[in-house]
Parts: sequence; structure tokens; C-alpha cells
Amino acid sequence: MGFGLLFGLGTLGLRFVQFLVPSQKPRQSEAVLIGAESRIQPGEALSMDFGGHKILVLQTDQGVAAFSRRCTDLGCLVSWNRERQQFLCPCHRGVYDKNGTNIAGPPPRPLDRFEVIRRGEQLYVNIQST
Repeated sequence: MGFGLLFGLGTLGLRFVQFLVPSQKPRQSEAVLIGAESRIQPGEALSMDFGGHKILVLQTDQGVAAFSRRCTDLGCLVSWNRERQQFLCPCHRGVYDKNGTNIAGPPPRPLDRFEVIRRGEQLYVNIQST
């Protein structure tokens, strides 16, 4: 009986430690085709949805960039305002500039960015899969 109790408590303790310190699975990313760079018109944002990742692709000061549409405040979907050249969040009036930097409202940090890869004339965006 003592061995069974000790074994049971040991197993329970091991599972508890595994719960507290989960194993880190390496995140994998895949390059998803956006299309030709000519598809992205200056001043326009191209909205896309890749496996639950909602993104906006547009020309910035540094070239073509892909941003998450999730506001960094509450996760609401931001939209692109062509006239103002800004991302706008409808929930709490968060404002981001065309480089994704938070400039007004409650968002605590810039929009998340996705890596854009150029292969010849085609553009790809790196999407993290879970």
C-alpha cells in the first residue's frame, strides 16, 4: 500500500509540474502567396484572410508591408482609411499611421506585422501556424 500511494503521489506531482511548465512546441511558418506587387496600388490596402489571420497589405515608406487587422487594445478589426492614410479601430477610436505605429487612442503598441517575402514578381507573407 505504501508503494502504491508513493507511486500515485509521484505521478500526480509529475503531471502537476508538466501543467505548470508546458513543453514548447516550435512554431512553424509558411509562406502564403499574396500575388504580384502590381496588385497593391499606392494608397490602397488589400484585405486578406489566411487561416484565421486577418491581414491588410499596403505600400509603406519601407515598401510593401503586411499588418494584422487586430487592434492591440481589445482585438477589434481595424480598417484602412485611404483619405487619412491611417488604420482606424472602431472600438475605442484607436489610430495607427500607415507604418502601423499607434498614434492616438488607447492601443498600447503598434499593429503586429507579418514578414513579406519577394520571389521574383510575386509577394508572399509568412504566416505562423500553431
